[in-house]
Amino acid sequence: MLERLPDGALILIRPIRADDKRFLEDGLRHLSDESVHRRFLSPKRSFSRSELRYLTEVDGRDHVALVAEYPGEPVRRLIAVGRFVRLVQDPDAAEVAIVVSDDWQRRGVGSLFAERLAAEARHLGIRRFTATIASDNLPAHKLMQRLTLHLDEHHTGSGVSELVMDLAA
Repeated sequence: MLERLPDGALILIRPIRADDKRFLEDGLRHLSDESVHRRFLSPKRSFSRSELRYLTEVDGRDHVALVAEYPGEPVRRLIAVGRFVRLVQDPDAAEVAIVVSDDWQRRGVGSLFAERLAAEARHLGIRRFTATIASDNLPAHKLMQRLTLHLDEHHTGSGVSELVMDLAA
C-alpha cells in the first residue's frame, strides 16, 4: 500500500516476504553504528541463515513484519522494517521493533509503522506492546509515547529500558 509521508514522499509499505532476505542483509550493512545499536542493543553487522529465516518467514498472526520501499529510487532497497511477535507466555502482548534507514529517519516513517503495527495487533487481539530499548534512545521513547495513552517504563540497568504500551485506544 502506498503511503504519503508528511514531507510528501510516497513509500510502499507491504508485508515482508521470504525473498526479502538479501534486502535485510543489505539494509543492516548500510545502517550506521548508532542505528544498529538502537535496534539490536549491541554491534551487529550480519544475520545468520536461521535469523534470516526467522525474520522473513513470518506467519502473519503471531509474528507480523512490514517493510517499506521508496519507489522513486533507482535501486530497490528496504528503507524500514517493523515487526511484532506475540509473547508465548502472554498472548495479549507482543514485542515490537522498528528500524528506519538513516537517510529516512525523522521523516515520519517510524510513526507510520508504529500506527500500522498497532492497528494490526489490535485486529489480532493483542492489547499491549512491549519493547526493549536503549534508555538513551529518545526517538524510540517519543514514538512509543505517541502510540499510547499509558506507557510504563522500567530501567533494567546497563542503559536498557523495558517499555509496556497499552494499545486500547
